[in-house]
Amino acid sequence: MNYYFSDEVTLYRKPMKKIYFLKVSSLLLLTAGLLAASPKLTAGSASHFAARAATPPVVNMESFTVRDDAAAGSFVGQLTASGSNLQWQLADDETKGAFRLDASGRIYVNNTTLLQSNRGKLISLFVSASDGVETSNLAEITIAIQDTYINIPPTLDPIADRAVCAGRGADTIQLTGMSAVEPDQTYSLVAIADLPMLETLQVTNDGQLTFRVKTGINAGACMVTVMIKDNGGVRNGGQDTRTRSFNITVNGIPNVGIVSDKGTVVPKGELLTLTASGADHYSWTPAPGLEGETGAATVTVKPVKTTRYEVVATNNSGCQDTAHIDIRVVADFIIRANNVLTPNNDGRNDRWIIQSLEDYPENEVIITDRAGRVIFKQRNYSNTWDGKLNGQRLAEGTYFYTFSVFNTVTKTTDVARGYITILGD
Repeated sequence: MNYYFSDEVTLYRKPMKKIYFLKVSSLLLLTAGLLAASPKLTAGSASHFAARAATPPVVNMESFTVRDDAAAGSFVGQLTASGSNLQWQLADDETKGAFRLDASGRIYVNNTTLLQSNRGKLISLFVSASDGVETSNLAEITIAIQDTYINIPPTLDPIADRAVCAGRGADTIQLTGMSAVEPDQTYSLVAIADLPMLETLQVTNDGQLTFRVKTGINAGACMVTVMIKDNGGVRNGGQDTRTRSFNITVNGIPNVGIVSDKGTVVPKGELLTLTASGADHYSWTPAPGLEGETGAATVTVKPVKTTRYEVVATNNSGCQDTAHIDIRVVADFIIRANNVLTPNNDGRNDRWIIQSLEDYPENEVIITDRAGRVIFKQRNYSNTWDGKLNGQRLAEGTYFYTFSVFNTVTKTTDVARGYITILGD
């Protein structure tokens, strides 16, 4: 309310907006005191006192709007009030610092972080204006902070289709290009398949996707969709997800078989043909008696002892299988060794030598005399026997050997027998 004086010094008042409170200046009180003490008041003196009773400024109630992405220093609005030569003050800011008010009543953006943290809100500033004598009551100024934020969708690179072979273990794909884009956001990843072909399907936030095809599924395909989601929201039409899909194709393992044109039991030195089938490409493992091209479906072999032949077969999908066939040689097991010893250290026939001894691992040699007494015995013989017993040269005559070899393929023992003649100088 404002106070006025009449020529007869009668005090009266007019109602104002209830947002303001009665405020009587010290000058008005002093003037009222002087009037009461004066015995006589003329019309001229009353007018003089009325002029001295100044009216406080009245701030106009205003509202402004500002974007949440406005830069620091951006102009928001100009305050107005009654009176002249006004000096403005900011008493309180609901945002605790997003705005500043200069002495001329201009409002500016002060802190963009605080501005953005209040996006979408209607906030209040409490201000006052002074004309140098009187100060207005606090006035509430409202500012609507527009929420203009639009979330940028996260990123994820395309994922190439993957072909796998049935029966394999877990397969892993390293995803790339994951980002929430905005530096203050985080993201998460999930993966789903459109068909129940996978026993395992999981993805970690560092982009490692792992899957395993169910046992018993030998062929087929499914589509896997990976979704990346950030925490930026979808307001104002923003996007917080992106998806990438790829196909997993399961290829069958080749059913490989091997046949021999002459069966699996042959005489020693027999030439036979082995043929593999069930795949598109073959690779035979080199083995004794294998002849010709090892990358063909058909090979020729001439085993001198029981031998296992193995082939790695690959189909056009890149899936592999391995097969083998055991060819057993039924002829007598014969070794090539000198049957005469002349242990005189002349460098000829001084030791009993078995040729190609390295072809017979896990062997044992036993040498006896005519009476059956063991003269020499050694496991894993190394061509060292020199016709002596306990360092003494044996008498001339005939001695008998037994050479045994464990066959790692057939898990049986092959035995060769023969005689050795020791001669004098």
